[in-house]
Amino acid sequence: MSIEIRHRWTNAVILRDESATTMREALTRAIAAKPNLREALTRAIAAKPNLRGANLRGANLGGADLGGANLYGANLYGANLGGADLGGADLGGADLRGANLGGADLGGADLRGANLGGADLGGANLYGANLYGANLGGADLGGADLGGADLRGANLGDADWGAIEEDICDVLSAAPAEVPGLLAALRAGRVDGSAYQGDCACLVGTIANVRGCLYTQIPGITPDSSRPAERFFLAIRKGDTPATNPIAALAEAWIEGFMLSNPLPHANGGES
Repeated sequence: MSIEIRHRWTNAVILRDESATTMREALTRAIAAKPNLREALTRAIAAKPNLRGANLRGANLGGADLGGANLYGANLYGANLGGADLGGADLGGADLRGANLGGADLGGADLRGANLGGADLGGANLYGANLYGANLGGADLGGADLGGADLRGANLGDADWGAIEEDICDVLSAAPAEVPGLLAALRAGRVDGSAYQGDCACLVGTIANVRGCLYTQIPGITPDSSRPAERFFLAIRKGDTPATNPIAALAEAWIEGFMLSNPLPHANGGES
């Protein structure tokens, strides 16, 4: 049996395996030869072959359209997926250690139990992704959108968050007297990163609730849903606490660190 993948426009054969019996087998052997198979793989995956557990180690798939692909358990160790469309893809249990996913679209992707240790996810869209039990230890998450992502049981140890912690501290510095109230709300599950107003609100909205003013009336803080601090809090939903959400736990640690470095005269902000 012969497996062929042809060029989209010229119809020229860009991958042929005379002895392979499945697309998966052909692609696994081709990857071992280390060619740039971005177009071939993109077309193959678009044809919906079974690539569960496929060996795509080190593959160059930068910018590829892999939306909805079935890559469950695939070996993508060190692969280049920068800027790729992986929206809704099944990457459950996949090995993505050291992979380049910078700027990739992983919106709604299933990454349950995936190993993303040391991966570059800078600026990646992970909105609504399922990262339950995933390993993100040492990953670069600077600028990543984690809004609505399920991070229960995920390992975030030593992850690089870029300028996020600094930006959160900038927000807290503009309202230090409200920080203890913010921390209390976070621990009580009364933070919702998607809303500026209400009993459960985002970073800026919760500070406004503690102060008893509108979220637009805090001197030194301009509401901006695109700033790193607010994007980070999008991953915290109503009912989430530091015990149930690793992003809330990280926020708690950063807030506690801020309070230690910037003690108030009294817990309520009064004078001695």
